Amino acid sequence: MHKSSKVPAWSRAARFLAGVVGIVLLVAGILKALDMELFIRQMKDYGIISERVFLVISAWGLIVLECGLGVGLLVLYRPRILLPLTALLIAIFTGATGWAWFTGATENCGCYGAWLKHTPGQAVVENLILLAATAIAWTGYQHIKTLQTRAKAWAVTIACVIGLALPVVSGFPTSAINRAQSNRPLIGPIEVHGVGDVDLSRGLYLIVLMGTDCFHCQEAIPDLNILCDAPDLPPLIALCTSEEADCIEFVEEFQPIFPIGHISEDLFWRLLADGDMPRIILLRDRRVQQVWDQTVPGEDAVKAVQPLSEP
Repeated sequence: MHKSSKVPAWSRAARFLAGVVGIVLLVAGILKALDMELFIRQMKDYGIISERVFLVISAWGLIVLECGLGVGLLVLYRPRILLPLTALLIAIFTGATGWAWFTGATENCGCYGAWLKHTPGQAVVENLILLAATAIAWTGYQHIKTLQTRAKAWAVTIACVIGLALPVVSGFPTSAINRAQSNRPLIGPIEVHGVGDVDLSRGLYLIVLMGTDCFHCQEAIPDLNILCDAPDLPPLIALCTSEEADCIEFVEEFQPIFPIGHISEDLFWRLLADGDMPRIILLRDRRVQQVWDQTVPGEDAVKAVQPLSEP
């Protein structure tokens, strides 16, 4: 009697923990899919995969897998298969975020896309908790029989299809799977806030894509100030997505002499594409003339691109 009375408790604990892990995976997959370009960028920052096609395939596959596993754990579909698969996936996550934490490759793990920022260290702790929860749920299901129905199988299938389609529905074009945007014309208006009446759609500009929390951007400020102060060069304007309070703190600490404007995250990541911050772009009438990633060009390098007086 004592042994049998413990089974319902194990069952309840296993169901609860599997459900919690399932919700986390499902939410993570959906949030990544809502801003696929940013998630690809965050994956690239790990330095593990660099080829654009493989990055897109890996990101898309991970979204589908997280959605499928998330719903599968919620409806308890074949837990003896999905729980160890989930444990393996989380173990891989833990290894990747641990590597990023150890090497300092990135400051944002990318676990939840643009919606919730986690440092690699925070992600490691969270992943270890999820891994422990998955292991406990897996142990609890070793002696529990669960009813498998077609409805559960269809729920998992539909979740995978949604994970496959959601990036496209959210605006990620299939034409972006294999592209290098660095030298493409910039299409559409560039709306900048916080720098007065600036129209980047006409004329010649040096724009700098940067983040106030980006270490490389902070280090580049002295060189950017020199470039901004050089004669006979186009105006230099930095663009970021940081909050106003962060920009004010950044200006007070690092003393940039150039204006810092705010643009939408969607536009920022489209302009950054596969590059690295700080990205300096010589822009003429919304058309890219030259791009420098993580390197601030000298005055002569900018002038050598083409005659700056060219109409």
